[in-house]
Amino acid sequence: MRHPRAHSRGPVTSSIALGLGLALALCACSGGEQTEAPTTPEPSASATLPESPAEPDSPPASQPSESPSPQAEASPKPSPTPTPTEAKAAPAPKPAPAPTPSPEPVAAAGPPAAFGRCAVCHNAEKGAPDKLGPNLFGTFGHPMGQGSFAYSDALKNAGLTMDEATLHQWLENPRKLVPGNRMSFPGIKDAAKRQEIIDYLKKQR
Repeated sequence: MRHPRAHSRGPVTSSIALGLGLALALCACSGGEQTEAPTTPEPSASATLPESPAEPDSPPASQPSESPSPQAEASPKPSPTPTPTEAKAAPAPKPAPAPTPSPEPVAAAGPPAAFGRCAVCHNAEKGAPDKLGPNLFGTFGHPMGQGSFAYSDALKNAGLTMDEATLHQWLENPRKLVPGNRMSFPGIKDAAKRQEIIDYLKKQR
């Protein structure tokens, strides 16, 4: 008589064996489906490298020289802006003023040549003595016939002043201007010469 336990163990063992067989079958199927990827054959050196072209007879063109980069060029440094202290430069010393030349004393102008006809009877320098006629120094602009000289009454009473207009008439014709005077002088008809004499008497005062 068989043991009941041994009878019940048979189906369980067969079931386990069946499961293991199925698992192995599945593994075999899955492993067979995975095929290795074909490896790409490495190209040979002769196939990959193109043949080098024949060297031309002419020499290769020279490569352009590399231009210096902008950064390599030294940029000019900007000049510093002067500060207010620098802007105020020290004032330049003023040059010494040139010495003013002292005016040379001008010698007294001598009488013009026209006065030579008057100089026969008159002086015209300060302090010079009278001659046949009175000293004429200081007479321009003063009354005629006045002073220490012995003038004629006609000249004393003429009431004339020795100005430029009166002297022109007196030197041109003294007898006509003051009739009865004692001056024996024919007169000077040239107006330019009379003017020279008058200009000289203006300075002698």
